[in-house]
Amino acid sequence: MLDILDFINEQHLLEEGDGVLLGVSGGADSVCLLFQFLKVMESIDISLHVVYVEHGIRGEESVEDGRFVKKLCEQIGMPFTFVSVDAPAFAKSEGMSLEQAARALRYEAYADVAYKEGLNKIATAHNANDNAETILFQMIRGAGAKGISGIDVKTKRGNYELIRPLLSVSRKEIEEYLSEIGQSYREDATNQSDDFARNKIRHQVIPVLEEINAKAVAHINQAGEIVSRMYDGVMQETLDLLDGIMSDNGLRLDPLKKLDYEQRSDVILAYLRYLGVAKDVSKIHVEMLNELIFMEVGKEYHLPHGNIAKVTYHHLKIKQDHSAESEGVSWKEIPIPKLEVGETYQVSTGDLDLSFYLRKAISTEEIPGKIYAKRFAYDKIIGNLVLRHRRAGDYFVIHPDGGKKLLQDYFVEEKIPQEKRDRIWLLCVDSKVVWILGHRNSEDYRIDDETKYVLEVEFWRN
Repeated sequence: MLDILDFINEQHLLEEGDGVLLGVSGGADSVCLLFQFLKVMESIDISLHVVYVEHGIRGEESVEDGRFVKKLCEQIGMPFTFVSVDAPAFAKSEGMSLEQAARALRYEAYADVAYKEGLNKIATAHNANDNAETILFQMIRGAGAKGISGIDVKTKRGNYELIRPLLSVSRKEIEEYLSEIGQSYREDATNQSDDFARNKIRHQVIPVLEEINAKAVAHINQAGEIVSRMYDGVMQETLDLLDGIMSDNGLRLDPLKKLDYEQRSDVILAYLRYLGVAKDVSKIHVEMLNELIFMEVGKEYHLPHGNIAKVTYHHLKIKQDHSAESEGVSWKEIPIPKLEVGETYQVSTGDLDLSFYLRKAISTEEIPGKIYAKRFAYDKIIGNLVLRHRRAGDYFVIHPDGGKKLLQDYFVEEKIPQEKRDRIWLLCVDSKVVWILGHRNSEDYRIDDETKYVLEVEFWRN
């Protein structure tokens, strides 16, 4: 009989004392997840809370699914929360597909309940078939290695971790398990429709592949795991190489030239990403840079968006063709996208890893007293957030009454060495500094009684 405990332990998905939110729709997958977790509780000391999200798409049928889940929870003594959202209206207002809107609102609901109930894990019922469908969908879209690695077993999202304990279990195994224990479940009519791209893969593509090979789903999952391991391994190897070759003056030519072509290409591309200048860089650009490093000193190659690669005596140097460099100030800039409630955005600068998480404000907000974690009133952030280094004219608000201080003056007062000032990362909106990472933050974005949304930002040094 089906037992996911070994997979949970192998993947380190749970620890003693975890509080887990289970997303249960009433369908076979999530009902299976619920009953499997009842078995898991016999071996691991965890608490559970079930959430059903009614998306406003299927009318009374969806409400009835919620009643089914609620009754199920009452029968087994499980805490339960019913959440209603309006996915069609949200899709229209945000200009996204109905499927995207439903997913965004669902995870927002999960995040809200997890926060209110003090839960640190959210478990969803994605299974091996879902993973195979995702891999195929990403391949069709032309995704790279990361995309065709499939669904992650676990993902850090702000204050909680999203886990997928059924990812090694096929849909057939799930249905057989529920049949064995005599447990009914609900059928979602939208899953039978081919209006959604993923459903077409589920109903039309996967069956044909299984006719060719009955183990097609398992083999696609295995391929995704192989690609994932290769991607992680290559990325780590590349970053290790980059760390040994990169200097303040660029990439050191002697060790760069000693690498084989593929390694050299990976390191060059990783360096461009580190600098934030990889946008629209294609294979042909990397090939030209490979040739450039063997040319005489002074040779240049123009990259997209005004960036220039130049060979010096000992380095491959990348610079932008504008006046910022003449001021001795770094021009690298990383835009931070607008977030939806419950959404997490993670980015690496090369020396730092950062996480941005947006949630609704609560009445008793605690301000973290840590230099590596801050919370800001998202409502007050007007404009586009970017991560960058200092520029002439940067300032921040030092008093609630609006008093300002130039960043340059702050650096002088705090006796921050000149050579470190250009390396300090700033979270900014135009010339206004929101946070000097590792140092002060602006008074302009403090959380108050009027705050509706909170942006949590954390960073870790590599």
